[in-house]
Amino acid sequence: MRPTSGIVIVVLSCALAGCGASAREEVQAKVQQFAKATASGDYQALCEQVLAPSLLQRLSSAGLGCEPAMKIFVQSVQDPTLSVTRIKVTGKRASAVALTAARGQRAALDTIELIDTQNGWRVSSLGSPAKADQRSASEASSP
Repeated sequence: MRPTSGIVIVVLSCALAGCGASAREEVQAKVQQFAKATASGDYQALCEQVLAPSLLQRLSSAGLGCEPAMKIFVQSVQDPTLSVTRIKVTGKRASAVALTAARGQRAALDTIELIDTQNGWRVSSLGSPAKADQRSASEASSP
């Protein structure tokens, strides 16, 4: 017996929206999507699926379109890597502490801020240095 198209649509919608995933898992997935889109130079995904409307507005008010700004950002890093060490979700806001690195650049422990929008989690702030208490917590949990 074949499932009806309505059931297929619900299942696909659920899979795309992350049904059943915790907020922490959704944040992790969005940060990984950010890393993958950055590494592959996928400006369209960064602008349409990753960045928060508030960040897009800040770029626009600074006189930058999203795709040209992301092109500059992506071209400034070669062979980027990102490893999430800690995620904290508080209501509709989240932060991910990540170890970031790129060829020719020193590794850094940065905080990526996210916000839960009507279209899911989006990155609202990129790469602010991780606070000392976050460094201590992540270092304490390291093996």
